[in-house]
Amino acid sequence: MKKITYILSIFLIFISNPIAAKEHAEPIKKLLTDYISAINSLGKTGEKEDVLSLFSKDYTGNTTYVRLSGSIIKNSYNKNDISIQLDDIVADNYRFNLSLDKIAHTIQKEKAGTISALVSFESSIDNKIAEKGTMIINIVGASGRDGIWRIVQNNMVRVSEEKEIGDCVCYVYGKGSTKFVTETYFPAGVEYSHKLESFNITTKGDIRTIKTNDKEFSWNVPSKELSSKGVVIGKASMVKEAIQLAIKDMHKDYCVNVSFN
Repeated sequence: MKKITYILSIFLIFISNPIAAKEHAEPIKKLLTDYISAINSLGKTGEKEDVLSLFSKDYTGNTTYVRLSGSIIKNSYNKNDISIQLDDIVADNYRFNLSLDKIAHTIQKEKAGTISALVSFESSIDNKIAEKGTMIINIVGASGRDGIWRIVQNNMVRVSEEKEIGDCVCYVYGKGSTKFVTETYFPAGVEYSHKLESFNITTKGDIRTIKTNDKEFSWNVPSKELSSKGVVIGKASMVKEAIQLAIKDMHKDYCVNVSFN
């Protein structure tokens, strides 16, 4: 009779707390929510082990990244790759926040399970919104010998839908050594924008003055120092390098990196 009473009490606890019962019955869902929570906390705590502990030592993953420009990048990862990425996120003052939009499908077995979900993401650098978009995540989880559930595989499609800062591309066209025209492409919300700028260079002694419509730079040829309003922003050995430094300075608010062609 005592055994029956005990079993009934356990049953009533789960009935009265359906959320706990559901999490207990579907650990694959809890694994997904724990992953999202750990990623969102990383920027505050800097504790990458909170994220890594959710991955199996034999973890493998594949990511297809559809960039704002429409180009596609494919990468494969193991657990060590994830660790390196987390180091970069912590070191670079990079924040990556996830929000679960919809769970599309789950299969829960006793020792393994799969879950497919639609997740929104937002990244920022130095508290500036860098990118927004969605991810389709397909996680395979399994219970180890210690009874702890971990991610053993994750196949993800990441689609960029809006970008405010990121990688930029600049084309530099020269007319001799005193006139240059540049065309810079940069992220601007839901698309890339571009800007044409002209540079004129005049020489007085060892100083070359580089002027655009917006700014003026001073290049000390012997010391190689390029400055703006008295502040040195870098060193250049050639005039084209000085133009490139000027472009990076002018677009620093929304260009993390600038590739020159």
